[in-house]
Amino acid sequence: MTTFASFSEAGRLLGIEVVASGSFQDACVIGLNARGQLVGSSVAAALDVPCEVVAIVNAAGSVTTTQLPEALGETVVVVDDGVESGTAARAIGTAIRATGASRIVFAVPVCPQERLDELAAIYDDVVVLHICTDGLPLAGHYLDFDLLS
Repeated sequence: MTTFASFSEAGRLLGIEVVASGSFQDACVIGLNARGQLVGSSVAAALDVPCEVVAIVNAAGSVTTTQLPEALGETVVVVDDGVESGTAARAIGTAIRATGASRIVFAVPVCPQERLDELAAIYDDVVVLHICTDGLPLAGHYLDFDLLS
């Protein structure tokens, strides 16, 4: 089992993997909600690009997003603190695809094996530090999941 001390640590390690995965000219990073922004800020720093937060709201079975950044012709790196159901990752990937982004990358510290195929069908690339098969909830992969640091 992989455990991260903080969201910032997970982001720093994830940033190293994202940089190694390809070219990111004309890129932007989107952090999903507050925890995704903490992880995404470290990824953005590694890429030397800005990080914007997009909120995902799941209410009454309907998933919506806040305002998406302009992405026409850009590479967009979507970062979250981890994947459990994949609902947010699928929703934001589909929404960003509709903006005309040239390439969409999903980067996440923790993702269950059973979610990878569905994410790979939406994103051009998926970067994951730890593919979990242990059945632990996402919170089990962070020392203090409640601490926004």
